[in-house]
Amino acid sequence: VGQMKALLRGYFLDNVSITGSRRRRRRDEVRLHSAQAHAAVSVAQLAAAIAGVVSACDLRGDKKLGAVLASAAALVATVCAEAAESAGANRPRVTSAVKTGLESRSPAELLTLTATAATCLRGAAALKLRAADVRGISTGANANANAMAMSISASIQKGIALRVCLPCGKVRVRTVSVFPRRGGGAVALRLGTKRLRGAFATYDDHELLGVSTGGGGEAVVDGRRCFAVALSTSAGTVQLLLEDQTHCKVWKAAIEGMLSDFLYVSTKDA
Repeated sequence: VGQMKALLRGYFLDNVSITGSRRRRRRDEVRLHSAQAHAAVSVAQLAAAIAGVVSACDLRGDKKLGAVLASAAALVATVCAEAAESAGANRPRVTSAVKTGLESRSPAELLTLTATAATCLRGAAALKLRAADVRGISTGANANANAMAMSISASIQKGIALRVCLPCGKVRVRTVSVFPRRGGGAVALRLGTKRLRGAFATYDDHELLGVSTGGGGEAVVDGRRCFAVALSTSAGTVQLLLEDQTHCKVWKAAIEGMLSDFLYVSTKDA
C-alpha cells in the first residue's frame, strides 16, 4: 500500500506540474499576443499623427512635394492600421487611435506618441524573448534540448540538489526549490539541508526579490566549471551553481516568469 501511494503521488505531482506548465505557457502566449496588438496600435497612432502633421504643413515653394509627402504618410498610416487589426486589435480601437493621432499637432504630443510606441515595442520584444527562453527555443536547439528544458522547469518547484554559494560566501549542497507562495504571496526560495546522513531535512525559506546571471557567464568555483544564477533574497544574495548553460537559462527564465506573474497580480490587485 505504501509503495502504491508513493507511485500515485509521483504520478499526480508530475501531471499537475505539466498541466500547470502548459497553463502558464498559454497565459504567456495570450499576454504576448495582447502586447503585440497594443504595440501595433501605438505605431498606427504615431503614423497617423505624422500623416496629419505632414498634411497640415505648408512647404513653401514646392506644393507638389508637399502633396506627395502627405500621400506617402497617409499610405504608411493605412498600412499600420491594417497591421494592427491583423495583430488582433479590434477595429473600433484602431479607428479611435488613428483619429487621436490625426488630431495631434504639437511637438510634445508627437514626442509622447513616439515614446509610447517605442516602449510598447520593447515590451512586446521582451515578452517574446521570455517565451522563447522558457520553451528552450534558441539557435541550434533541438528536441532533446526542449525536453530537457521542460524537465528542469517542472523540477524547479519540486526541489533539486544543487551546489549553492550562500550569502556568507560558503559553497554547500542544498535542495533548492523556487515557488510562489499560496494566497498570492511573494515568490519564495527554499533551501533544504539534509541531517543525519539524509534521515531528515530542515528547510529555510527566503523571499525572492530578483534574479540575474552571476557575472554574466562562465565561472570556476572550487576548481569546477559552472554557470551561476544570482538570486537576490531577503537574506542576501544566493548563487545557484549550475554545470550546464542551458540549465542556467531555464532556471533564470522560469524564476523571472514567477516574479513577473507575482508583480502582475500585485499590480492588478492594486
